[in-house]
Amino acid sequence: MQATDQTPPTLPAIPPPEIHRSDGSGQGCDNYCPSVGSIRIAALATDDMTAPDKIGYRFTLEAGALPEGFSLPAADIETAGPSVGLFWSGDTRDEAVDFTLQVIAIDLAGNESAPQTVRVAHDPGGACAVAGGAGRRAPLAGLLLAALLVAARRSRRRPS
Repeated sequence: MQATDQTPPTLPAIPPPEIHRSDGSGQGCDNYCPSVGSIRIAALATDDMTAPDKIGYRFTLEAGALPEGFSLPAADIETAGPSVGLFWSGDTRDEAVDFTLQVIAIDLAGNESAPQTVRVAHDPGGACAVAGGAGRRAPLAGLLLAALLVAARRSRRRPS
């Protein structure tokens, strides 16, 4: 295909990935199953000659640190569906994850797309802090609304 296909695939911006964590205690495993984490990244590349399910993807670490027990595939990954799954084992329950991957789509002729980046971030202990932060902004929004109402009322009372 290299002789007839010179057009690289198109890889649009990648949406945030889905991150799933398991502590290995389900499915009747008791404590015998390892903890497993998975990251699903949307496979959105298109190409003029290669079917979407035949496009490969190359992942390289661009920033941050990979979680313990996680390694990027050494070879390009071919998709079998609408996303690419990356997995890791170890203690996946409590560890914060924050790194950025560079993604390149590769068609059957070996043409490579322009690289895209995707940030993989999840802090299982951070959910409470996010909820707390939003709650602190509510009084400020209420004060701002009240100030606007008072200003509008005063402007109506003034003679023109």
